[in-house]
Amino acid sequence: MKKALSFFALSVLLSSMVFAQNYRDRHPFDFKRFNLGLQIGLTYNDYNLKEQVNIGEGLDTLRNIRLQTRPGINFGMIANMNLGRQLSLRMVPSISLEQRDIYYNIEGPEGPKPQTRKIDPAYFNIPLMFQWKTSYWKRTRFYVLTGGQVSVNMARNEKVQDNPELIKLSRYDGALVFGFGLNMYGDKVKFSPEIRYKLGLSNVYVPDNTTFAHAISRLSSQVISLNFNFE
Repeated sequence: MKKALSFFALSVLLSSMVFAQNYRDRHPFDFKRFNLGLQIGLTYNDYNLKEQVNIGEGLDTLRNIRLQTRPGINFGMIANMNLGRQLSLRMVPSISLEQRDIYYNIEGPEGPKPQTRKIDPAYFNIPLMFQWKTSYWKRTRFYVLTGGQVSVNMARNEKVQDNPELIKLSRYDGALVFGFGLNMYGDKVKFSPEIRYKLGLSNVYVPDNTTFAHAISRLSSQVISLNFNFE
């Protein structure tokens, strides 16, 4: 009996040591091959703007163009596939509501006559990213991610054409994305604050129905987002 109890106690001790070792190296959550989640984020929206100033249109002259950035929001769903202990493939389809204002400093015969044009697209984004994670330590893992993104502007072009205060954008945009974040593991949910940067590769500017239409030669999106992921 004593030998049996001793063997049982030793077995329990060894089992607990093995489980503790695995738990230190890898959270049980990461043993899943595939998992889903939700994302909500705040965005800071900007453009890489190439302009041509000191040009005339009638009696008016465009002296400069100034871009005013605006905050936005982002909602998405997370589909994550673990390719290994430290590498994942992630797709995060999302909808982002963005806004920027462009100020035209126009000088006419009677003095300055500034004008404002708004840009307020609504994008459906499809980013596909690789996520590399550090080793598990005290319920946390630091990670970096990179990949590409395709975005579809869902704002109606008819609305832009009928409103001279809006600037028209192309329907599609392609971009590179980079980011980093921190996985924090709970018993049932993994919470991950994340900072992501989107670098647009496409010229999304369409000069239709715009004052000094050719004053802008290129608009490419730049977005910094603070995302909160729940998986």
